[in-house]
Amino acid sequence: MRMHEIVCVGDVHEGIAFGFRVDPETGISERALDLHRNFARAAQWAIDHGSKLFIVLGDLFDRAHVAPVFRELVRRDVIEPLGAAGIEVWLLAGNHDQPRADKRSTSLEDFRGYPHVRVFRKPEEVIRDIEGHRVGFLMLPYLHPEQVLELAKKKEVENLEALSIEEAYVVARTLWGGWIAQHAEAMKDADFRLVLGHYYVEGARVASTTYLEHLPGEFSFTRDMIPPSIDLAVMGHIHLHQTIWGNVVYTGAPERIDWGERGDPKGFLALSLETKSAEFVELPARDMLKVEVTVRENEEPTAAILGRLPPSVRDAMVRLEVTIPDPLRLRVDERKIADRLQEAFHYEVRWIPAEREQSLPTEYTLDPMKLLDDFVDVTFGKDPRRDTIRAEGERILREVLG
Repeated sequence: MRMHEIVCVGDVHEGIAFGFRVDPETGISERALDLHRNFARAAQWAIDHGSKLFIVLGDLFDRAHVAPVFRELVRRDVIEPLGAAGIEVWLLAGNHDQPRADKRSTSLEDFRGYPHVRVFRKPEEVIRDIEGHRVGFLMLPYLHPEQVLELAKKKEVENLEALSIEEAYVVARTLWGGWIAQHAEAMKDADFRLVLGHYYVEGARVASTTYLEHLPGEFSFTRDMIPPSIDLAVMGHIHLHQTIWGNVVYTGAPERIDWGERGDPKGFLALSLETKSAEFVELPARDMLKVEVTVRENEEPTAAILGRLPPSVRDAMVRLEVTIPDPLRLRVDERKIADRLQEAFHYEVRWIPAEREQSLPTEYTLDPMKLLDDFVDVTFGKDPRRDTIRAEGERILREVLG
C-alpha cells in the first residue's frame, strides 16, 4: 500500500461570512460549516492514513483576524486531533490571512503555542527527514505587492524607485527565481524537493465570478521561476484543482466557495515521498445549481421560469437569474417560485431588466469608501466581478486606514 506522508490543503477560508442560515447564538452560517467540515475531513484522512505532515497552503482564514469561534473550531477539529496523532502542522500565510504590514499579527499566530504547529509568514527553506526520505521544502507564503517591492528594495536593486510596477515585478521575479534556484541547489542531497506557495501561476484557470482569488495586477509566478531541479510545486490561492506545466499542482479549495466553481471537484492533495507524486483526494461538496432564464415578450413569465428549474433542488445552493422585460416582471407569481425552491439549502433570485442603463456618479466627495465605490462603478461597470472587486478594495482600505 502506497504511503501518503504529506497532506496539502489550500484555501479553507474559515471565518467567511455568508448572510443566510446563520445561527443566532454562534453567528456562524451553516454554509461556513460546509467549508469547515471538509477541512476537518482532510485532517481525519491524514490521521487515518498515518500521514506525518499536514500543510495548509494559505488562506486558512478568510481575513487576518477572525472571530474566536472560528479559531476554536479549527483548534478543536483540526489542530488538536492532528497533534494527538503525532502529525506536524504547517500553516502558510495566504493573501487573505497575511497582513499587509509585517509587524501586524494574524489569527494564524494563535496556534504557534502548539509544539507541533509551525507558521510561515516569510520565505523559508526547510529540510526534514520523513520516513527514511530526505525532503527539501521551499516555503513561499503570500506577499502583498508592496511587500514584494520592499523585498526587492532590500536587495539594493539599482533605480528601483524609478521603475513602473510592471518593471519592478520583472525585477522581483528575477530575484525570487534566483532565490528558489539557489536554495533548490543547496538542497541537492534531498530525495524530494518541493516548492509550497500561495500565488497565481501564469496559465492557471480562474473560474471566480463573485469571490476574488487572483487580484488584477498582483505579483504572479512565471514558468522560469520553477527550476528543473524542483520535483513538484504545490500551490494554493486558485480555487480550481489543476496541474500546470506537468509539475505545478493546485490543491484547489476543499469546498465550493464561488459560483464559478460549481462544477469543480473539491478535495486536497496527498503526497507520496516514494513515488514523488501527488494524488487528488476528492471530498463531498454541496451542489450549486445556476439557472439562467430569459423570458420573452409573448411568454407567461411564471410558467417560463418554473419550466426551466431542475426536477430536484434538495439541499443544493440555487441561483436563479431571470432576464425579463419590466412589464412582465409585475406578472410573476413569486410565491410559486418560492414554493418550488423551498427544498433548496439556500436560493437567491436575481431579476435582470432586459435592457440595462449605465449610471455615472454625479456627486463629489472626499470619503475614501465613496471614492472607491465610484471608481469601481465607472471602471468595472459591466465586469461580473464588480461587487467582489469593490469588497476586496473596501477590505484593503479598512486595513490601511486602521
